[in-house]
This record gives sequence, structure tokens and C-alpha cells, in this order.
Amino acid sequence: MIARLHRRQHAATAALGNALERPVSFTRELSPRIVASWDRLDPRSGFAEREAWSEFQWAAHLSHAQPRSEAGDSPHFLHFSVRLHRMDRPLAPAQWSEIAHRLARTAGLAPPADGEPCRWIALQFRHGRLDVIASLVREDRTLARTPRRLAEELARQARILESEFDLIPARPPAGHQDQVIAGPQVAAEATPAQIAEQIRALTDEMNGSLAQARRLAEQAAHQLATRPEVYARRGAHQLEWAAGRLYGLLHDLEGAAETLADPPALLRNAVVRSTRRPARAARRSR
Repeated sequence: MIARLHRRQHAATAALGNALERPVSFTRELSPRIVASWDRLDPRSGFAEREAWSEFQWAAHLSHAQPRSEAGDSPHFLHFSVRLHRMDRPLAPAQWSEIAHRLARTAGLAPPADGEPCRWIALQFRHGRLDVIASLVREDRTLARTPRRLAEELARQARILESEFDLIPARPPAGHQDQVIAGPQVAAEATPAQIAEQIRALTDEMNGSLAQARRLAEQAAHQLATRPEVYARRGAHQLEWAAGRLYGLLHDLEGAAETLADPPALLRNAVVRSTRRPARAARRSR
């Protein structure tokens, strides 16, 4: 399970749109995709009514609590997501709900015995992925206290959830780490399994250099986005895009490592007849 902290937004529609990977709709219903939410939904809106809420209505629900003036103009809509390993077993809706509530507590959205929690929802737009959208404005209009290193806390909680739900870990087991090739180059005699271990060392969510670069870019983007300087805001945008590209690269590398370490049965014994490159059809005349 890989946790990712996305850039904070000034509007709930922007945060929700990032999770949906498209603009928020005024007509499409969102309720079928929601697996969990904060525990104090407005009692004036019944269950049947909420079932028919559109994506925009859910965004408006998250935006209900307005921050006090001393909160400033900083973005206060939080978005983070977790993604399962592509070989993980499917989880039941109740399991996704438990994961969402655990992550919400980790993020400081719903501390135990808190009478004024934040409004949040957890939805599934893609298979094996959970997105949590929340307003950091509590019901008493004060701002929630999120962990200073929220990305690391979410990653730590993801490791715990992996163990409890018997999921494939985001990093190789400790017993396999000794097999990782030490040098940065791929040895000529390296087997596909050894190459897979070397790739996994780079993509390891806790210690891999690529994963660390992604976390650094995300954290720097969050920090710079709150500064008043125009160049700092521009740098935040650039870092956010870089973190997104690194996230996609990590996903592709993990897929390649999985193929090399555990190839499909139909390809396991298949070989290419010739490894020579085809000769050029013609050479330039001298």
C-alpha cells in the first residue's frame, strides 16, 4: 500500500476534481463511490437524499464550515490517497471503510472523542485506490492540527494496515534486501530477478531514492504554496507536477519489477528465437 499526499486546494471542487481526474459534475451522483465519511453528517439531510447527491453537492457539503478570519488565505482542503499493490486481493467495502477511518484519524481529521471533527469523505474512483478529501476547518471554525510530517505518518499507517489486512508490502521483505545489487549499474550477468530487486530498492517507499525524491517534492510544494512570493508559488506548481510524474514513474517501475520477479506462466519459458538486431536493408554507397 502506497500513500500519497496531494497538494492542498483552496476549493473542495478542486480537491475532489483531482481525485476524479476530471472537473466536478453538477449531475453525476457520487454517493455510490463513497465508502466512508465523517460521523456527523447533517441530520437534516436524510440517507435517501444523500444517496442522490451530485459530486458538486458533496463538495458543497465539505465546504460548509468557514474558517475564522485569523486562519488566513492558506488552502485548507486536504487530499491524500492510498493505492494497493496490483497483485493484492480485492477488499470488501467494510474493509475500505475501516482503512479510511484509520487514515482520517492519522491525518488529525477525526481525533478520538472529538466533538467538533472535520468534514471528510473517502471515495473509490479507481480499483485498488482510495482517495480522502477533507476540509481542515473543524465544525467550530478552527483549523485542524495535522501532523507536521503528514506524508510520513500516512506512510507509517499504511505499513500497519498492510500487516493487519495481509496486503503485499510496498517494500521488499527484510530478508530480501541483502540480495539487492549494491552498485548503481546493472551487472552484465545479472538475472531478471536480481534486476527486479535493484529496481525495488529504488522504488522502496521508505528508503528508495526515487520515493524519497517524490516525498521531498510533495512536501516542498505544500510549503511553498503557502508563501506570498509569486516565484515561490510557481516553484510549488513545478514541484507538484514533478511529484506527479515521479508517482507515475514509480508505478511503472514497480510493474516492471513485478513482471521480472514473477513472470506470467505463459511467458516464463518462452524465448526469443534470435536476439540479433535485423541488419539494415541497404548501406549508403561509398
